[in-house]
Order: sequence, then C-alpha cells, then structure tokens
Amino acid sequence: MELIEIKIRVHQKCIEKQKEILENAKAAMDDAQKVANEYGQPKDRYDSFRTQLLRKRDLFAQQYEKAIKEMAYLQKLSPQNKNSSILVNSLVITNQQKLYVSIGLGKIEILEGEFYVISPMAPIFQALKEKTTGDSIVFNGQKITIIELI
Repeated sequence: MELIEIKIRVHQKCIEKQKEILENAKAAMDDAQKVANEYGQPKDRYDSFRTQLLRKRDLFAQQYEKAIKEMAYLQKLSPQNKNSSILVNSLVITNQQKLYVSIGLGKIEILEGEFYVISPMAPIFQALKEKTTGDSIVFNGQKITIIELI
C-alpha cells in the first residue's frame, strides 16, 4: 500500500477517535448537569454538593470545547498533501516508530500497524521539525533515523 493511502487512513482514524472523545465529553457534561438538576437547589447555605456538581459540569464543558477546537483543526488538514520535510500533517516512519503530526491523540492502530498521533507541541516533533528522509537525531539517548515521510 502506498504511503499516502496509509496517511489518509490514519487521518480518518484520528477523526473517528476525536468524534468519540467529543461524544464522551458531551455525555459526561450532560450527566453532570442532570445530576445537579435532580439534586435541586442547595439545602442550606453550607450545602456545597450542587456547587461541586456544577464545577464538574464546567470541567467537562471545557474538555468538550477543547475537543471541538481540535476536531476543527483536524478537519482542516489535508492528508493528501505531500511534505518533503517534517511539518504538521506529516506521516513519519522512523527506525523507532511511526508518527502522524496533527493533534495529540496518542497511539492508534490500523491494519498497517501502530501509529503515534502527536501534537506539534510534542518534544519529539520539535526535535524532528523540518528534517527530511535520511536525517537522524538523538532523542532521549536514542538515535532516531527518518526512513520515510509524506
């Protein structure tokens, strides 16, 4: 399978995973609001249980908001684009691991193997940034060589 097709599949898997994160954050936010509504008004001025529930809801709302922004960012990327050096939206095959630079999602699996979806803020990306095929770096005491990238 061609590398560009693998990149497209990895990108699609990222979108699926981000949709799942969005749904989970929304459900948790809605559940926290529901529990707070069922509890009703504070029983007295020292009753902080409802306040805790609403803080929990607000925390999930922040996670939901972040997930929406990350999804929008992910959808703006075009996996069909080819890169000659490591930038955002690059699929990188090294002697150590396979990376896709977009948002920080961690490890995903597709038929072609495991890929680590990293953010441009990740230290490994900062070390690899703008390197090309055949370049090597030393990261955490290990030599990493770029075998392929697109």
